[in-house]
Amino acid sequence: MQLRHLKTFVAVASDLNVTRAAERIHLAQSSVSEQIQALEADLNAVLFDRSGRKLKLTEAGQRLLDHADELLARADEARAAVATAANITAGTLAIGGLETLCASYLPPLLAHFGAEHPAVRLQLKSAGSGDLRGGVKSGALDVSFVFGETPETPELKHEVVAEEELVFALPPGHRLAGQVAAGPDDLHNEPFLVTEQGCVYRQMFETAFAKKDTRPRVAVELGSIAAIQKLVAEGAGCALIPQVAARAGDGRIVTLPWTGDNSLVPISMIWHGRRGKRPAVRLFLEAARQKFKPGDALPQRAAPSR
Repeated sequence: MQLRHLKTFVAVASDLNVTRAAERIHLAQSSVSEQIQALEADLNAVLFDRSGRKLKLTEAGQRLLDHADELLARADEARAAVATAANITAGTLAIGGLETLCASYLPPLLAHFGAEHPAVRLQLKSAGSGDLRGGVKSGALDVSFVFGETPETPELKHEVVAEEELVFALPPGHRLAGQVAAGPDDLHNEPFLVTEQGCVYRQMFETAFAKKDTRPRVAVELGSIAAIQKLVAEGAGCALIPQVAARAGDGRIVTLPWTGDNSLVPISMIWHGRRGKRPAVRLFLEAARQKFKPGDALPQRAAPSR
């Protein structure tokens, strides 16, 4: 029984959907199916009931799932023990992050770590917050970076490594464009562009206006922060976004400092408690702590874009 097949099995068992599991562990759907079939052949047992519209675990599959976490944990502990005894800092580190963070915070960190530890091969993958947490849980990712604080579980650990300012993004020529800053009282019934419910950027909006009787009018819900920035530039509405997203976005928008409550959004890194013992993971976590510290902004912050 190969460990990579077992990891793939856990991902599929968690989602009961091959397509979603493949996306989360960054494999082709055909590769996921082949690995599950290989595992079933190796164990001489059918692990999933494929007769209905949705996958279901068979009794054999449930029994394997009951043991899978312990088996993978023992494997991680063995690797960590061997690497520590041999003083080895090598292998592959899979790092995940929100697209905005992959384009801003993470490249300098990866470049620094890669120069210090050339024997470690780094992979950087962008995904949504849910997939990033799922990737760390399944073992597809070693460390992930997201906006906001993540509830700590017995398996997953998290730590805030930086804080990013929120800014009010508005189109050129907007009535507030000449102000020094903006707060909730300036925005009564202002048309706002937001992401969909459940998205971390939508949560920033909801939190910023949680205590206000009056709030902006949600004009459009969109699927990405990039789409919001383009519509802001076209004059379709305003938005509340992290400063780092504004720097990476459409240069035509105007940004003003946000003076309302919750004007800072934390950036957290997430890792699996067991795999955090691996020398390469442990060194990477320490490098992130040194590179980004809560309260520190991204080095060489640009002035608000106009």
